[in-house]
Amino acid sequence: MLSTKSLVTPVTALGALYVALSPRVSLSLYQSMLFKPDKYPAGNYNCDSLDGASRSDVYFSGVDGSKLHGWLFRKPDAKKVILFNHGNAGNLTYRLGVSRLLLESGASLFLYDYRGYGSSEGTPSLRNICEDGLSAYDYLVSQAGFTAGDVLIYGESLGCGVACHLALDRQCSGLILQSAFTSLSKIGKHVLPFARIYPDWLFPSPGLDNLAALRGKHPPLLLFHGVLDTLVPFSHALQLFNQASEPKTFVPLPTTGHNDISGTEPDLYRDSIRHFLASLG
Repeated sequence: MLSTKSLVTPVTALGALYVALSPRVSLSLYQSMLFKPDKYPAGNYNCDSLDGASRSDVYFSGVDGSKLHGWLFRKPDAKKVILFNHGNAGNLTYRLGVSRLLLESGASLFLYDYRGYGSSEGTPSLRNICEDGLSAYDYLVSQAGFTAGDVLIYGESLGCGVACHLALDRQCSGLILQSAFTSLSKIGKHVLPFARIYPDWLFPSPGLDNLAALRGKHPPLLLFHGVLDTLVPFSHALQLFNQASEPKTFVPLPTTGHNDISGTEPDLYRDSIRHFLASLG
């Protein structure tokens, strides 16, 4: 017969292992699965212009002094500029199809790479990508000649968390989210089934809780999501839209998955952004 005392060591050991392997404590392991950057020269760096807008290579400083890299496309006579916060994989050069559509909508465009992506120095982390989004915004309004009212903040997948973080901390004229998740813990449990054994408080900070951000006061919101998205299920978009405060617009993309907008629904996507820009004045 086992005594209570004989069970203490195994139970304690299992509890310690459970906590040690949690996303919050085993942060380096979790982030190695989350971030999939491609460093320069991987990608297509031969793009000199898109839709009549010439590319300008931009370098700006991150919070820790890292040199960050971006591409600025100034659209002639454009009144607005879109700050593009991309997803967890590749680098900015993988977003050329969507970038062309954004420029065709009538706005200028600034894409940048987080630390550890493309030509940007450093290492990505949840805290770092949020800081890098703030640095990219500050570059636009302090060095590139744009005002806060000129800026629309755009998020793609993981970048939606960065975009919502930005919109809570900086002024902008609009917020566009593509393939957004409700929170990092919720999508983490979907993508990594083993993570379902952990409560939300054992996930790392910042938690990129887009649902909480959109429930409060936010700029005019345009939400896109592919109905066929299997990476971030369409149900996340429905929950975000249903619980987000006004003003808000939702555009489901019937034949689109997670990141194939430019090949599946280019007209609906471009025209929706064009209408959104016009509604902002």
